[in-house]
Amino acid sequence: MERGLLVGIIDRVVENARVIRGAPEAIALTAIVAIGISYFGFRQLHREYVAALNDRIVSQERLLIDYRTKLTAVTPDETATEVEKLTSLLADAQKSLTVAKSKSVAVENPSRDPRRLYEDSQPIALVHDPKIDLDKRKITFPTVNAEVLLGVNKFCEFQDWKLACGGTQLYSTISDGSGREYSY
Repeated sequence: MERGLLVGIIDRVVENARVIRGAPEAIALTAIVAIGISYFGFRQLHREYVAALNDRIVSQERLLIDYRTKLTAVTPDETATEVEKLTSLLADAQKSLTVAKSKSVAVENPSRDPRRLYEDSQPIALVHDPKIDLDKRKITFPTVNAEVLLGVNKFCEFQDWKLACGGTQLYSTISDGSGREYSY
């Protein structure tokens, strides 16, 4: 099998050689055209590559010229003056920052937890699932957990409302060992 394949390839090469001997001008012309097309194709690719390199060189030269003009435009004395000015500005900024950090800032309206009741801006209770009825101007809290007993007809704050508390007759005491908590 291997010998038959080798013999077949040799026979084919011999037949092709006979054709080439019979028409050498056609083969030579085909080879010349193929070489010419390849030459012009590679020449065009080379031109594009060289053009890209030339563009890059031109842009690098422009940057170099810009840097040189910037370096020659400023004298060492001007540079030293600018550095001193920036250093003093930095020192002033650091002093201002130190003063600002050391000052205590009074917060007029501290952020509040929207689930808590407040009395005199102090949290007194945690509420769960409030029911708000704006028509009747009534807020009902199904569950309220407080650390102190809530007084009847005392004013407390919930979110943006000032409320008169009432109806806190039923409560249970919860103790987890750290302190008491009242659940209404």
